[in-house]
Amino acid sequence: MEKSKKGPSSQDWLIGLALVYGVVAVTMNIFCMKSLSYGSPIIISDGGLLVSWMVFLISNIIVEVWDEKTSVRIVSITAVVSFFIMLIGRLEVFIPSLPEYEEQSKAFAQIFSNGPRTIVASVAAFWVGNFVNVHIISRIKAPLERKGSDNGFLFFLRAAFSTVVGQFVDNMLFMVLAFAPIGLSVYEMAWKDIFSAAISGTFIELAVEAFFVPLITIPLTKRIKAIKAREVA
Repeated sequence: MEKSKKGPSSQDWLIGLALVYGVVAVTMNIFCMKSLSYGSPIIISDGGLLVSWMVFLISNIIVEVWDEKTSVRIVSITAVVSFFIMLIGRLEVFIPSLPEYEEQSKAFAQIFSNGPRTIVASVAAFWVGNFVNVHIISRIKAPLERKGSDNGFLFFLRAAFSTVVGQFVDNMLFMVLAFAPIGLSVYEMAWKDIFSAAISGTFIELAVEAFFVPLITIPLTKRIKAIKAREVA
């Protein structure tokens, strides 16, 4: 007897989450070209922070519902796509435009002003930071499931902890590779600003994700797990 289909399947959810993850991640690596100070000389970050919480949130859901391997595959594919998008963006800087669009052309070139260094930094930091996040939450999850002691509060704690570590690695690696004052590019930052950006960015990301975990991550994870359970039954 043919089963009636009510709403999206777990596979539909996985495809949707992977698509959103990819779009947000590529956007994040473009937004990171702008530094943000929030009106303070101490609290600074790159612009990618405004959307990076979505990347970590989706990673946590995928690890919880599926597994670490699935999440790492999505992270890796996204990193490759992001690299080529950034590379094409840099290539477009050198392609002439019409004279009447010279101002737009200069603005576009400024976005990709750090060239290969920023491309490598953003992609490498994204992949390593997200891999660390996925690996930590997966390793903590496994023993809790075996003991049967896993619950929403523990999920919140491990999501927060994995975000702190993963986001700090992401922020620090990007800032060092892209902006360390070693004479490789025109725009570089002082070491104190690099550390300040990595630390403040990490805590801003933690605060944002801590807000959204009980509102989005946990309810959505429970919903998709319920769908998967019905499919198996």
